[in-house]
Amino acid sequence: WFSSCPFNFASSWLDAGSFDRYFLVIIVHQQKLKTRIRGLFLCKTACVCPVFMESSHTRKLSQKFDAIEDKDVSATARHSPITALDNPVNSALLKALQSVAISTSTVKPVDLPTEDTTDAHDDQFSSDNGESNAPSGAFSDSYSKQPKLPQKSHSCRSRIRTTGGSSDIPKNVVHVLQNDGKKIRTAVRPNTKKEKVPDTTDEVARCREERSSYLDLSHLGLQTLPAGIFKEVGFIESLFLYGNRLTSLSPSLCSLPNLHRLMLQQNWITCCGLPNEIAKLTHLEVLDLRHNRLEGHLPACIYKLFNLEQLILSYNKLTVLSDDLKNLQRLTVLILNRNFIRQSIPDTIGQLTRLTKLDLSYNHIESLPSSLGNCTCLRELNLQHNQLTHLPDSIGNLVNLTRLSLKYNRLVEIPLTLASCSRLDEFNVENNQIYALPPGLLSNLKLARNITLSRNLFNVFPTAAGGECFCYAMTLNMDHNKICEIPPNILSQSGCLIKLNLRDNEIEALIPEDLHTWDQLVELDLGSNHLSTLPPEIEALQALEVFRLGYNQLKSLPQEVGCLKALRILDLESNQLDVLPPSIGFLTSLEELNVSCNRLTTFPSTIGSMLNLKQIKAGENDIRELPCEIGNMPVLRDLHLNDNVNLNNLPAELSLCSTLTILGLENCPLRDLPQPIVVHGSAMIIYFLQQVLQLRRQNHTSL
Repeated sequence: WFSSCPFNFASSWLDAGSFDRYFLVIIVHQQKLKTRIRGLFLCKTACVCPVFMESSHTRKLSQKFDAIEDKDVSATARHSPITALDNPVNSALLKALQSVAISTSTVKPVDLPTEDTTDAHDDQFSSDNGESNAPSGAFSDSYSKQPKLPQKSHSCRSRIRTTGGSSDIPKNVVHVLQNDGKKIRTAVRPNTKKEKVPDTTDEVARCREERSSYLDLSHLGLQTLPAGIFKEVGFIESLFLYGNRLTSLSPSLCSLPNLHRLMLQQNWITCCGLPNEIAKLTHLEVLDLRHNRLEGHLPACIYKLFNLEQLILSYNKLTVLSDDLKNLQRLTVLILNRNFIRQSIPDTIGQLTRLTKLDLSYNHIESLPSSLGNCTCLRELNLQHNQLTHLPDSIGNLVNLTRLSLKYNRLVEIPLTLASCSRLDEFNVENNQIYALPPGLLSNLKLARNITLSRNLFNVFPTAAGGECFCYAMTLNMDHNKICEIPPNILSQSGCLIKLNLRDNEIEALIPEDLHTWDQLVELDLGSNHLSTLPPEIEALQALEVFRLGYNQLKSLPQEVGCLKALRILDLESNQLDVLPPSIGFLTSLEELNVSCNRLTTFPSTIGSMLNLKQIKAGENDIRELPCEIGNMPVLRDLHLNDNVNLNNLPAELSLCSTLTILGLENCPLRDLPQPIVVHGSAMIIYFLQQVLQLRRQNHTSL
């Protein structure tokens, strides 16, 4: 619309607007010139500024922009709170705006890659089969043709990103997406680039001439298979038809007696679309039907593929498996995740004694047959996101299990026989209804490095005789339970534990005498508990790098917190702290400090010693002033001071933080600073503080 209007009309429309808080960037697209011109920067306290344009096609347009500027300067100024163009604030802002050069060049539209929604099994089976399920696709090379933009100096006023105040000084650095020449591939939808679609006859001819072992007809938009297409390629062993629009298969498939792999994923195939002739593929070993439209019962012809080894049926709407499942006794991989199976798995599954991987996740299964314990070769069993209320005792027979996922079910207990599965490297029962674990269960899982008991109903810590409960675990997650206390010496035998998550429980205190046994911890999360104090013995956690204490009731911190030399992240959000100990300055490795939503009035001057601090979150406190030592932080990047309603001034030394990119000052009055400066936001405030500091130094030098 803007590009079709006369320039004087467009300018009048812009000038008549009420843009008193933000800059307005207008993108002008001239269809005839086939170029994009970044238009006007407009602010009520500055006149309309022309944008520098490098394209030779836009010289006439540039002259028109200049004419608009000459004509409408006075009109724009009349709308401004500061009407005089020689006002220092307006002049400074105008100078900053006019220093911005935005380079434009012809940009061709690109075809973005389509969304990849394949699950984890897609990647695994693609790699296992040695073939990719993805079509070719790439970004347009138009980006590589763009001229490089000149690098500009990074001044404070162009670098700061405003999160408070009323406007930004525009950045003078434009980032250009560079083309790295790599193709973006996806296995979900056909290639959408407008290229010549290859004919199926070409691929068939190639396969016939090369006597290739595979025929690739994927992502061709096929709705049906041409008649007689397989007549001359009966020798192939792999057929790829994924990513088409097939609703049914041709009976001519039976003319491929040597077929071992049939990849049909991402089509529209229904149960009725699978012909009975498919059972004649007696050598078929891999059948992939994920992401299709199979509903209800699995077709009977599938159960007649007696040599099948891998059957992948995920992302369909299957509801029932037949007892004929027993016919697939050579099956090693059965993937049925993300279907609508509600009834129990048939007992005949116990006859699939060669199974090594069984995935039944994301269904509505309420129980498992005890015959599952006969599948003693199982190494991976995924049962997460179902409605299981109990497990059969026979699950203990699966002694070769290395991965068992039971999270997000309705389990109320775990059978003791599971202790026989001593090869498990992970034990995850997150989000169930478990109150306690059988005695000795965890102590027998000596290879379980990651133990997750989160989001259950535990009110006491799992224990075992001899204190060997978590001897070999590296990660223990017990967040979102009802634990009131941590038993003494519970971690004394846990020499490998480096991450402990007890967030969102009901813990009221830590046992001081026990903390020396936690000295190996690297990450400790005690957030959302009922802690009111920290014992001085906290200094024993010398290896601690991440310490989360948010949403507790802490009123103070011990001086010994400064002894945590390895600490990188300290989270104290939403407590009742009114002061930070000076020893916090000894945390020279600290990178992130979160003290938002407390009662702090200032920071200790020792904060300037925290040379690695990159982020400070101190919003929603009662901060009244900042120490000038804050300017000693060489890598400070983010400073959030929002909602400190008594913060009236900022130290000029803050402008010395050369890496500062985000300064949050929302709802901070800053009454001691000139209001014309404040209304222009964080960037102008930093620029003002920089000038104040320079004047101060000049006066000091003259004296």
